Amino acid sequence: MNTTQATLAAVLLAVGVHTPLIAAPAKETGAGGDPDHARLVAARKAALELPEIATAEQQAKADRALTTKAYAEYKSARKRSDESEATYRKAYAAALAKIDPAAPGLQEKERAAFRERMLKARTARKNGVKKPEVKDDETDEEQVKDEKDAH
Repeated sequence: MNTTQATLAAVLLAVGVHTPLIAAPAKETGAGGDPDHARLVAARKAALELPEIATAEQQAKADRALTTKAYAEYKSARKRSDESEATYRKAYAAALAKIDPAAPGLQEKERAAFRERMLKARTARKNGVKKPEVKDDETDEEQVKDEKDAH
């Protein structure tokens, strides 16, 4: 379920508009019908006629329309963003190649090395190997000196 549908479902549930959707008014079955069901149908009809329910339904419809509009705007903005990012990357790669013809090859080597490091780190993390702690000699010496000064 996408976020728009989830949002609409939450709004409908919170507002109470879902009641007519879940249980459509039943046809009158006559005297032989279930009295509890008839009572429930009458209560639903009465609830739908309340002004606060009608107001809530109108608000839910308005919110649903705004959500649909916002989602459409989001999709178009995201598309524009992706297109401008792709244009930037192409222009940057072309300028880099123009300035230094060997740069794209070096850049690809760096990317491959980075991917390799990330894959190793991921498999190490999955296998439970902890990252070795890197100690800075200068900070160790400062800590010892600070401890001596404190005494």
